[in-house]
Amino acid sequence: MNPVLAEVIRGGIIESKHRGSVIALNASGKRLLSVGDTEALVFPRSSLKPLQVIPLVESGAIDTFGLGDRELALACASHNGESMHIDVLMQWMQRVGLEPAHLECGPSLPLDKQVAEDLLRNGGVPARELHNCSGKHTGMLTLAAQLGEPLVGYSGYQHVTQQRWMSLLSELSGVNIFDMPWDKDGCGLPAVAMPLSAFAKAFTPFINGVQKNGNVSLNRGKAMARVAASMRSNPLMVAGTGRCCSASMQNSDDLMVKVGAEGVFIAVALQAGVVIALKNDDGASRGAEVMLGAALRKLGLISAERYQAMSDWFNPSVKNSQQSVVGSIQAAKVWSELPVS
Repeated sequence: MNPVLAEVIRGGIIESKHRGSVIALNASGKRLLSVGDTEALVFPRSSLKPLQVIPLVESGAIDTFGLGDRELALACASHNGESMHIDVLMQWMQRVGLEPAHLECGPSLPLDKQVAEDLLRNGGVPARELHNCSGKHTGMLTLAAQLGEPLVGYSGYQHVTQQRWMSLLSELSGVNIFDMPWDKDGCGLPAVAMPLSAFAKAFTPFINGVQKNGNVSLNRGKAMARVAASMRSNPLMVAGTGRCCSASMQNSDDLMVKVGAEGVFIAVALQAGVVIALKNDDGASRGAEVMLGAALRKLGLISAERYQAMSDWFNPSVKNSQQSVVGSIQAAKVWSELPVS
């Protein structure tokens, strides 16, 4: 059983516990921090998006269709569905000759509750472009258009747009992804399972940027550097207002952060040279966010001041319906005892 890494406190006692696993690697793959079963299979879900978009960059489609860093960041996003996201998405689709009907994700309300309520109040309805993964889907459609492949069925496991990122993930992780269990993700694309340690390893080349190294070619390194730069320069496009991913990048000069459903995070300290991958066993985002903050502090990747600025996610208060603070969610004491290599 994985250790308790985050606790919910009420009245001075532990009310609930979140167990999980965390691994941190340097650029060469050395373990700097490891807690829990990091070899167990997990579904990275949307935290894979910064890797899934690399074939789009490598294909030359960014230049073909005149796309920029905002579109690239949106392709990595699990976005709120705010106007800034939808405006960029619709302009992007128009450049490629696409329409929302091409998207094979299901119609959805915006991920952000307030945005969704405003939409319904104004007579809006669920739509494919409002789905939080519509940027990733548009990226895959753009890749298919660039390669001259069929647009219909692009979300299928055997389609070239899926095969390309799975091949890339196999190369970077050292695990044959085609042998791994999989099923459809929430947006209809393939979701693959893999060991948490292999998931972390796949992100280590982001550390090296454009430098050629033993893991990737110079061309791939440049593509990965472009993806990281797009996320760093457009943090709100990656998630949105009030989201941990966006706030983490805004409160750091070095981090690239992406959440995945069911309590997963990937974080890359690009200059410090550290990759963190984690999974909260019960899937709750509140536990995963606290674990992320604890790992960043343990590894010295975020200052005390910036950690405090992230307290809404890394050490949030528990409030009742009267908005009175009745408790908190905090890192478990085990973090102070964990060794760092």
